Amino acid sequence: MASELQAELSRKEEAAAFYQRQIARLEQSRQMQIASLKKDYEYKLNNQKVHYDLENTNLQLENVKLMNSAISDLNARSELIESVMNNIGIEIIKSTPETSQNSGGPFIPLEEPHYDELINKVDTYLRTIEFMPLGKPVDGTITSKYGNRIDPINNQPGFHVGVDIRGRHGTKIRATAAGVVLKAFKNGGYGNYVEIDHGNGYRTVYGHMQSYVVKKGESVKRGQIIGLVGSSGRSFGPHLHYEIRLHRNPVNPTKFMQVADISHSLPTEVSSDVQN
Repeated sequence: MASELQAELSRKEEAAAFYQRQIARLEQSRQMQIASLKKDYEYKLNNQKVHYDLENTNLQLENVKLMNSAISDLNARSELIESVMNNIGIEIIKSTPETSQNSGGPFIPLEEPHYDELINKVDTYLRTIEFMPLGKPVDGTITSKYGNRIDPINNQPGFHVGVDIRGRHGTKIRATAAGVVLKAFKNGGYGNYVEIDHGNGYRTVYGHMQSYVVKKGESVKRGQIIGLVGSSGRSFGPHLHYEIRLHRNPVNPTKFMQVADISHSLPTEVSSDVQN
C-alpha cells in the first residue's frame, strides 16, 4: 500500500514538473512574441518619423526656395529702380512723415537685406515712384526741346520751359503720375491747359490741348487720360506742350520721359464729359 502511494506521488510530481516546463516554454514564447511585436512597432514608428522628418525637410526646403526667389525678385526690382534713377540723375525727395500719399528719401542700398527690410525698401521705392512724373504723356516725337530755342511763331530767341511733342488731333494724353488736378481751364497762350500736383514738390503742365476731360480738384492716376492733343492757344500745328516743375521751377522733362513710355501701359477710358 505504501509503495503504491509512493508511486502515485512520483507520477504527480513528474506531471507537475512537466506542466511547469510547459508553462515556462509558453512564457518564453510569449516574451519572444512581445519583443518581436515591440521591435516591429518601433520599426514602424521610426519609419513614420523618418517619413515625417523627410516631408518636413522637403517643406522647409521648398519654403527656403520660395523665400530665396522672393528675395531675388525684390532685390532685382530694387536694383533696377536704383539703377534707372541714378543713371538719369533723378533724386527722390524725402517727404514729411505726416504725408501718407507720398514718401521718399535717398536710395540707400542694404548690404545684407532681411526679407522684411527689403519689402519695406521696395515698397518705399514703388510708392515714391508712383507720384513721380515718369514716362511720356503722349506717344510722339519731340519737336521742340527744353531750353534755349528760336520761337517757332515769332522767330525770336527765347527759353522753352518744357518740351513739345508732336501728335495727331484727338490723340489721348495721359497723366505721367498720380496726383490732384490743380487747374483745368483755357489759359491764354497755353490754350486748353491742365496742371497736376503730384506731391513732393512735383507738378506737371499740359498745354495746347484740343480738350481736357478732368476738372480742378480731381484725383488722377498714372496713365489716366486727361485730355486730347490739339492746337489751342499760341500754337503752330497739333502737339502737346509738356512741363515738369519742381518746387514751382521748371526742370528738363526729357530725363523723366526716358524712364518709361506709359502711353499704352495703363489703359483708361476717356470720359464723355469733354470740355473745350
